[in-house]
Amino acid sequence: MKRHAWLLGAALALGCGGGKPANPDAGPGPGTDAGTTETPFARLTVDTEPSELHTISSIAMAVGPDDRIGIAYFVKVSDKDSELRYREVKDGQVQATAEKIATVQRVYGVSLAFAPSGQPAVSYLGGGSDDSIFWFQSDLAVSYRNANGTWTERIAVTRGDQAVAGNPVSDTGYLVGLNPSIVFNGSQALVVYRDGHNGQFPQQDWAGSDVELASGGPTAWQHRVVASGGDQKGAYGGHLQMLMADGQPALVFDQAFGAADAPGQNVFFQRRNADGTTWTPPVQVQAVGNTMLGASMAYDSTVGFGIAAVDRANNRLTFISCDGTTGAKCAAAGDWTLPDPVFQTGSGGWYPSLAFDPATHDPSIAFHICSLESGRNEGSCSPADDALVIATRVEGQWRETTVDFDGAWSPKLAFLSSGQRVLLYRSGRTQALTLAVER
Repeated sequence: MKRHAWLLGAALALGCGGGKPANPDAGPGPGTDAGTTETPFARLTVDTEPSELHTISSIAMAVGPDDRIGIAYFVKVSDKDSELRYREVKDGQVQATAEKIATVQRVYGVSLAFAPSGQPAVSYLGGGSDDSIFWFQSDLAVSYRNANGTWTERIAVTRGDQAVAGNPVSDTGYLVGLNPSIVFNGSQALVVYRDGHNGQFPQQDWAGSDVELASGGPTAWQHRVVASGGDQKGAYGGHLQMLMADGQPALVFDQAFGAADAPGQNVFFQRRNADGTTWTPPVQVQAVGNTMLGASMAYDSTVGFGIAAVDRANNRLTFISCDGTTGAKCAAAGDWTLPDPVFQTGSGGWYPSLAFDPATHDPSIAFHICSLESGRNEGSCSPADDALVIATRVEGQWRETTVDFDGAWSPKLAFLSSGQRVLLYRSGRTQALTLAVER
């Protein structure tokens, strides 16, 4: 029934009666001279207002109760200001009016999760400047949605010494909250973030950055260092993603040397131990020269962890996995499989997003193909090849499905309870924020 409701709602929203989907805002439907524009996905326009395409993702999606799809995203509202907004999609209908969460001048990541109450919470870099002349926002902010659609901002962290690492490089500074990732463990919010110390110098700030965790909320928070980079100079936390696995959080991140938005390198994994307090040490599970927007991780209680990562240096997208469904397994590099190639011919495999089918346990990876020719960059994609695709591994073979023939930036993939896949992204042609729903 839910699948049929989604299809009917999407058809009404898109004006679909077969053939090419129409743009629900105005103008012609999506498509280029790539040939047919038929795909097994209906597309909904979420917001058409402009946004900068960052090296850190500025859009987030989560599936909540009753298959409510929550979407958080930034739009440019002036030369200096960006507005963080929220919209929901339910049964193929996009919420008519966006809800304003905050206005900021520095966009460095956003994450969204649903609380047990059924209301979403959004984490981002917010708060005040602490007298910085550049970091107009420098705190870890978590905004909670109220029942009437308004939002209340809470500041979870303001200083680098609130989570104590025990070394003077880590335990200093005011820039916390970069690239956050939020999940809920019961009523408790868990948010990991990059501590950039004073956000200025290559060694003590960026190479010495830490991955830290704030837990609790909305008003009372505890703080812990998860991966300390002050002594190791590992530039930890360039791009972060956390999820819940077997009742404990696990995270994947890369290294970003030299700046908050420097290209990411390598893939690291950690998970919290069963004691609910300590973490396994950060372990590099894959060597990658340029991760673009970072690796994508998913967890399935039957098959364990999977990680999808692209190396922009050679346009090679791979998938690795670990069958650690319990305990501290996957904390050693040898626990992970060898990389399974998903895309390695041409220019593509970009911005991967991974999810497991809850019924079949097969992995699906959404990514952008720019061109079947090698050596293309983001500004020179081939109109004939440009596409957003999902590759699904079935019986050891990767099978591609085209979602959008105009390509995409920063796709976010998830499954509904019906088994349908949903995909949030910015259109490669119009940059409109778009949601694709499997028919």
